Amino acid sequence: MEYREFIIQVQTMGKLASFEEAETATLAVMRALSEVLPQERARRVQACLPSELSCLLECCRPEPDPYIDSQTFIGWTLSGLDATGLRDKTLGGLDLFAADTGAEAVRRCRCVFCALKTCLDEALHEDLARELPEKVCDWFRSAQASR
Repeated sequence: MEYREFIIQVQTMGKLASFEEAETATLAVMRALSEVLPQERARRVQACLPSELSCLLECCRPEPDPYIDSQTFIGWTLSGLDATGLRDKTLGGLDLFAADTGAEAVRRCRCVFCALKTCLDEALHEDLARELPEKVCDWFRSAQASR
């Protein structure tokens, strides 16, 4: 699959407004993956991806960091979301946006995982899932194209 096709697939599945928004989500998830995948597994995944994405997995560690959890994925993904001009709890109001952004980050991760799974064979799906933090593994396994 070509890079542009991958990003358009994420954009379509996520019903994201622009190519750039889908690209930002994709790059965020790939950066989070680079923190959790060991080099050996990353190499197998890299071989299935467009070069523009596979290069993001070049910095993987020999062994995964045991302290990486779902917050790493949420953090990378949230960094690309606009969070300005919405209510927050600092003045005693309800923090409605915080709950929505967390759910939106998970949704975007699932969209990227869905596109990623189309590039990988079934055996690699399961191998990759086993490397992910528990919650992220659930997101990965549940990621599927909506029909």
